[in-house]
Amino acid sequence: MPRWLKMLFAAALMVALAYSVDFGELRAHLTRLDWPVAVLALLAIVLEMPVNAAKWFWSLRLHDRYFAWRDLFRIACMGYFFSNFLPSAIGGDVYRVYRTWPRQGDKSVAVSAVIVERLVGLAVMLINGAVGALFLLEYAVARSYVTVAAAGTVIGLLGLPVLLTLQRRGVLSRRVPKLAAIETTLQRILQFRPEWLALLAASLCFQVLAAAAVLLCFQAVGAPIGVPAALLITAAAGIASVLPISISGLGVVEGSIAGMAVALGASYEGGVVAALLLRVLALLVSALCGLFCFVDDGERLPARA
Repeated sequence: MPRWLKMLFAAALMVALAYSVDFGELRAHLTRLDWPVAVLALLAIVLEMPVNAAKWFWSLRLHDRYFAWRDLFRIACMGYFFSNFLPSAIGGDVYRVYRTWPRQGDKSVAVSAVIVERLVGLAVMLINGAVGALFLLEYAVARSYVTVAAAGTVIGLLGLPVLLTLQRRGVLSRRVPKLAAIETTLQRILQFRPEWLALLAASLCFQVLAAAAVLLCFQAVGAPIGVPAALLITAAAGIASVLPISISGLGVVEGSIAGMAVALGASYEGGVVAALLLRVLALLVSALCGLFCFVDDGERLPARA
C-alpha cells in the first residue's frame, strides 16, 4: 500500500476507536492509572530489547554467522527506533539485514536469519495464544482461535514434508534457478542444532515479556485481565501488527487489543486505554533506543570466524 494510504488508514482507525468511546469512563480509567504498575510494564518492554537481540544472535549462529551480542543489541535497538519513528523511510528488519549483509560469500544468510527469527517468534506467539485460548473456551473468540490454530497446524504438518522433499531433491532450484541460494541456506539450517533450542528459548522469553506488558497495562488502567486473556490478546495484537495496512500498526494494534478485550468480557474503554498506554510505553523505549544512533558508525558488522 502507498505510504499516504497507510497514514490515512491509521488515522481513520484511531478516529473509529475514539468514536465509540464513553469519554466519562475513559477519564475514570485515566484517573485510576496505577503508576507503579505502569512502570513495571515499561520494564517488561525494556527487557524485551536484550532478549530480542539474543533471538537474532542465535538465528545468525544457526546460519553460521557469528557476531558479538553487544553489537547486535545496539543495532536491534536502532532498528526498533526506525520501525517506530521512521516507518516511511526504513524498517527495522531492513536495517538489521543491511548491517549484517556480508561483503563476500552468500548474501542470503543476512535476510534468512531475520526471516527465521521472525517466523520462530511468530510461531511461539501463536502457540502462546492457543494455550491462553484453551483456558477461555467459554468465549466464542477463543473457540474460533483454537479451531483456526488446529487447522493451520494440520495444514503445516501435511505441507512441510512435501516442501522438504522438494527442497532436498532440488526441484525448486531447477525450476527457478534464483532459488538455489535459498535451498543452500535451508540445507544448512534444517537439521537439529543446539542453536534451535536457544532460539526457541529466547523467543519464548520474549513472548512472555510481551504478554506481561499487556497484562500489566490492563492492570495499570484498572481493567485487570487474567494471564490466558493476556496471552490471547498479545497474539491478536501480534497478528494485527503484521498486516501492512497502517504505519507501525497504528490503530490496527489498538483496535485488535480493544476488540479482543471486549470479546473476552472486559470493558471497551479499559481496552482502549490499556492499548494506548502500551503504545506510549513502547514509543518511550523506542526513543531511548534512538540514542544509539549518536554513538554508532553505521558500518556493516564484520563477522567473526
